Formats: sequence, C-alpha cells, structure tokens
Amino acid sequence: MKTDEKLLLDVSDALKSELLTANCDIGVASENRIITLMGAVDYYTKKTDDEKIAKEVTGVKSVVNKIDVRLNSWEEKKDLQITAEILNVFRWNWNTLNDTIEVNVTNGWVTLTGTLAWNYQKEAAKEAITNLMGVKGVSNNIIIQSQKDIKVEKINLINALQNHLALDSQHIEIVVLDSNITLKGTVDCWFQKELAGRIAWKTPGVINVDNELMIEEK
Repeated sequence: MKTDEKLLLDVSDALKSELLTANCDIGVASENRIITLMGAVDYYTKKTDDEKIAKEVTGVKSVVNKIDVRLNSWEEKKDLQITAEILNVFRWNWNTLNDTIEVNVTNGWVTLTGTLAWNYQKEAAKEAITNLMGVKGVSNNIIIQSQKDIKVEKINLINALQNHLALDSQHIEIVVLDSNITLKGTVDCWFQKELAGRIAWKTPGVINVDNELMIEEK
C-alpha cells in the first residue's frame, strides 16, 4: 500500500503531465489516502479534469476538490448570458433535447434541476456545459424518473458486472430495493468504483444508485 507521501508525489506528477493543467498552480495534500486539491484555474473544465486525473492514480481512496475557478476580467459574463448559452447548447444536444431541464445561474455557478428518464441524460447535461466560458461550477440536481412499470432485475446487473473485463466484481454486493440500487463491498481502485456505478446506472428501471464501494488497494 502506498504511503501518503508517495501518493502526493504521484498525483502531483500526474497533474504536471496533463497538458491542459500543466501550468496551473495546484496544491496537493494527502491524508489517509484522501487527496485534497487546492489552488485556482481559469476554466471549470480544468477543475474537473484535475479531479479525474487524481482519481485515476493508483492508491487514491477519495478526492476533495477545493480548486477555485477565477476567470479573467474579459471572460466574465452576466448570469443571464450564461443561462441563454446553456439553453442553446441543450437545444443542439440530442441527449438533452427536452423541456424538462431547468437552469439557474448565480455568479457563474450553474444549478440544474428538473426530471429526466435516464442517468446518461443527466450526465450529458453537465458534460455539455463544463467547457462554456463563464461557468465557475455546476450543481447537477436533476432527478431521474424512470418508467414505473420496469422492474430492476438484479441478475442482469450481476451479469453485467461480472462480464466487464476491466472490473473485478467478486467482492461487490448488490442490494436492490424497488428502483434503487446500492453497491457495497470493495474494489481495487477509484476507476473500478466509478465503472461499477456507471454499469449500475444503465440497469433498466433504476432511479437511484448509492455507490458505497470501498477502495481496498492490493
């Protein structure tokens, strides 16, 4: 198992090797394999990319992202302008082409609400706006309302987890309650935890996934 000192060095090196964020002044701290990212970037997408990079480092248990988004003065936009641009983006994205997503922008921070049928649509809504100039953060509060007549089949999820080549699912426990799925147990790394969560969200009929998987490095 890696020490916190080793993890700090590995995460710092990984961030420096990423072209998009190589020149950003990002501080890294590690305690009990929990990584904290600090500093400032000029685009929200850089903040999210830094978090993804840190999570992919072997041995990282969790990431706390405290990076601030500080825009240059010429990049600042009024909230009304950002809202209009987001709505326009949604109108041209097949995954978000609907009238159920509500957008609220306060000082550059975007809050998404409303209801959608599938989680991939919820993820697509956030992904579609992370690169927009002026966006400082996103709270994705969209609710999934799947069709009530679809029963969540536990065996289908078990098979999906077992058949994925990049996932070791032997220590994953699945709990199904109505349309809710809870994942318990352990996996080797953060990548496998997120992968298991994405697979669970693809199960027909699911409206919520609680990913309680713990990372247990071998």
